[in-house]
Amino acid sequence: MIALLLFLVSNLSIGQTNEKKPLTAADYHLWGKLVSQQLSDKGQWVSYSVNYESHQDTLFVRNTHNLNTHVFPKGKNGKFSKDDFFAYFPAPNTLQLVDLKTSQLTTFDNVTDFLFTTDNQYLILSIRDEKQQKIVICKNNGQVLKSFDSVLSYAWSTDQTMLGIITKSEKGSVAELVFMQEQFPQLKMAHSLDENFEKIAWSKSGKALSFYSTSLANPLKPTLYHYTIAQKKLVFFDSNRAAFPKAMQLSTDLAPLVLSDDGERVFMKICKNDPTATATDTAMVWKTTDRLLYPERKQMGNTVFYGLWWPKSNRYVQITDTTLSTMMLNGNKKIALLFDDGAYHPQFKDNGDVTSWLLNLDTGKKQLFLKKHPSLDYPILASPGGGYFSYFKDGNWWVYNIAQAKHSNVTQNRSVFSEQPYVVQEDAEPFGLVGWSANDESLLIYDQFDLWEITPDGSRAKRLTSGKENNHVYRIALQEQAQRSAYNYSGLTSACFNLDEKLFLQVHSTDYRSSGYSLWQRNTGLQSIVFEEKKISYLMSSKKGNAYVYREETFEHSPALIFKSSTQIRPTLVHQSNSQQQKYLWSTARNIAYTNSSGIPLQGVLFYPAGYDPQKKYPMVVHIYEKQSKELHWYVNPSLHNTVGFNVRNLTAQGYFVLYPDIVYQEGQPGQSALDCVLAATDAALLKASISPEHIGLIGHSFGGYETNFIISHSNRFAGAVSGAGISDFTSFYLHINGATGKANYFRFELQQFRMGTSLFQNKQGYFDNSPVLDAANVTTPLLSWSGDTDPQIHYLQTVHFYMALRRLQKPCTMLLYPNEGHALSQRMNQQHLTQQIERWFDSYLKKKGLADIKSPIN
Repeated sequence: MIALLLFLVSNLSIGQTNEKKPLTAADYHLWGKLVSQQLSDKGQWVSYSVNYESHQDTLFVRNTHNLNTHVFPKGKNGKFSKDDFFAYFPAPNTLQLVDLKTSQLTTFDNVTDFLFTTDNQYLILSIRDEKQQKIVICKNNGQVLKSFDSVLSYAWSTDQTMLGIITKSEKGSVAELVFMQEQFPQLKMAHSLDENFEKIAWSKSGKALSFYSTSLANPLKPTLYHYTIAQKKLVFFDSNRAAFPKAMQLSTDLAPLVLSDDGERVFMKICKNDPTATATDTAMVWKTTDRLLYPERKQMGNTVFYGLWWPKSNRYVQITDTTLSTMMLNGNKKIALLFDDGAYHPQFKDNGDVTSWLLNLDTGKKQLFLKKHPSLDYPILASPGGGYFSYFKDGNWWVYNIAQAKHSNVTQNRSVFSEQPYVVQEDAEPFGLVGWSANDESLLIYDQFDLWEITPDGSRAKRLTSGKENNHVYRIALQEQAQRSAYNYSGLTSACFNLDEKLFLQVHSTDYRSSGYSLWQRNTGLQSIVFEEKKISYLMSSKKGNAYVYREETFEHSPALIFKSSTQIRPTLVHQSNSQQQKYLWSTARNIAYTNSSGIPLQGVLFYPAGYDPQKKYPMVVHIYEKQSKELHWYVNPSLHNTVGFNVRNLTAQGYFVLYPDIVYQEGQPGQSALDCVLAATDAALLKASISPEHIGLIGHSFGGYETNFIISHSNRFAGAVSGAGISDFTSFYLHINGATGKANYFRFELQQFRMGTSLFQNKQGYFDNSPVLDAANVTTPLLSWSGDTDPQIHYLQTVHFYMALRRLQKPCTMLLYPNEGHALSQRMNQQHLTQQIERWFDSYLKKKGLADIKSPIN
């Protein structure tokens, strides 16, 4: 008995010695953000950084087998050369090259940019001092081989075997080629004493390149040059030809030159000769019949057009005009798809319907492609090989065979390939067409769960994954730039995937409780790499061998970097971030399930206060914005610098429960739908944990700010609330013009997030019923509201008007207006101020710590 008592006393003293402490704002600076960066070719080394709000960041390069580590304080932008060398910036304009085998360091000064060539033979430095810019070619070990002085601009061929370079000296401007061979032979393309060359563009094949020049005598009128390498032939484009519009000139702004893959076509941008600025001191004319609103036209600026030049035959055609004003190209750039953006204007969607036409650039033959098709909402995609266009229509994917002039529905009756996240939208949204296999042989398309391979005529289709059976969702984990769709004027060119090689897939359960990665191969099918009840993300695969690095985290456990290879039985922990967390009381997260009044099953996330004691009652803050249950495993660093003032980790550390409820909506009732779901979720949380029902707060930003405004004007359930950039009056916001786009807000109500489904004039009462400002007399909850006074998305007067209503009604409300801030706060001083004021507001009304004393950030 005495021995047992001594054992208990001994363990009690150990427990007291190791007792964890509460997290306070004074500790927040200890937390860093883990950022995985690169994996070396064979996976022997991985680079990652830990970034801090103080910007005292650290770059690490760690051996994945023996965990030997190079530590580079304040290091940035690191890159590997094979598994042998690593280069990075230890300070601005200083580059260090590290020999990973010997740890020898080589330092280069005045470096603004660098790259290792794709064959890993060379390190290329861009160096700028007070006098000039230089390009320096080194071996990958840092030995200097060649230098070029007085460089104005340069551009690599696709395979990085040639460098186009423009230099300028007292001897004039020179455009030349540098061949990445022994001795680096050079080939001069052009030389001029009275011109400056600029903006080199290569053909994908590397057979030709084009560039502009501007005359010193007339810099506003550029000249276009084209150089064919095999023939060593330079030609220039004569804009005085008959086919070129007299009132136009070449434009070097914004859109770069584009060459066909074979280098035989050059696509250029043209504009008016003398675009005069629009007068701002005269009356602005707005007509209801205008195709576009005046602010939208003003933002678009002067109209630009596109032309095509064949340097070999010196032929020119103008592709776009005032009617068919935008375009995209097919994969081999022989066909243009032209869009009549104004065919159905005025119209009131975010991106209006268009009619499109196919133009054969060689023959000039034009034919109708699609009538009244949604434009930028679901862009048309060009196949990379040039044989097809794909588009989404009526809930299915269609493919147009250019050679056969035939449209085919390739997904009909196969699965569900679309969804409608907004119940009121006219058109379903596709889950996605991710790309094509090599040579345009098949398309890769997502349905709700899986990845499909489908032939362009739709005759054969194969589901490559089995997510539907397991309630898992598979999506391709992109590993290289070629696997990303590329912008193609007003459309996209789809990515290309080699299905004879490995395909990495990200997978998550439909409830987001589990996630991971799988590997798909044509011969072996699907194999799991990792799948756990965590958030698994940021997979990097080695170019050679079977080595992977990924990040894993939960709300409770800070992100860790994990290495795994085919030769290992167990994965290796490369880095565990924020190890100091173990010293502090910490919070946990749990799913909760509930149903709304219509019986729809929903879920949410309940975050527990740090050091939770079920014998105590705790206050709770409900954070609202549509669906948030997927954030179950998202780790959040504590911080005073939050763009919308909310931080779940701060609140749980301060003794609050935090609830993230999912919300579903009925058409025409966005406010009532939010109220219904939020109250149901709150009731479910009260049944699950020890929460004080009299001490519950509510917070939301943007659409969540609107929902907060509505809920407190229709319920007295909440003891305190915070609304950021929230809409209060549907009528005025419906008639408002977005400051960022110049477009009317009609579509946001009729077809999008506000889910009214009709115009204001078809359902005035519905708009009134959903406007919190009109029910301000019912508010009993003390409200802290805030906005940035330059918010282009939701005008700050929406916040002011709700404040003015509450002021007139003598309701408790404090409003914060932040000068020179937008929809979210960008200035650190204001971020800290808002975060602290929100937390004090909840302390005041949920913990009854006395009235919040709101002061300006300066104080």
